[in-house]
Amino acid sequence: MLFRSGAIRIPFEPNSKMLHRTNMQRVELDPAQDRHARAALEAYADSSASDMPWLAEWMRVALGSPEPELTRCAATVERVFDLAHAWAADQPDYARAAWEHVRGRLHDALQRMDLSARKAVEPDSVL
Repeated sequence: MLFRSGAIRIPFEPNSKMLHRTNMQRVELDPAQDRHARAALEAYADSSASDMPWLAEWMRVALGSPEPELTRCAATVERVFDLAHAWAADQPDYARAAWEHVRGRLHDALQRMDLSARKAVEPDSVL
């Protein structure tokens, strides 16, 4: 499996025809410039960790670590939390207020992480 960082090359432009999927051989992601690429690579590293720990470790090192053990995949975290919440709501000991409290804290943490990530990408402003 080959991973190359570089420009994102998608076989279509906004004002041109989309090429058939059979013509698309490779999409290159640029994690340095694209937060979605960073999230995808982090998710791939997480997914491959049990089968290919060496690859997961290499990908995490290549990405650099996010703020103290947080994730670049906030949307995935929120989706999984929603699934867990839906499951818990069907249980006899469900505590709605507790789940909503945790949801609020999780949302706040993910928002702070997103804000920190955006500041890290922006150049320093001069007054």
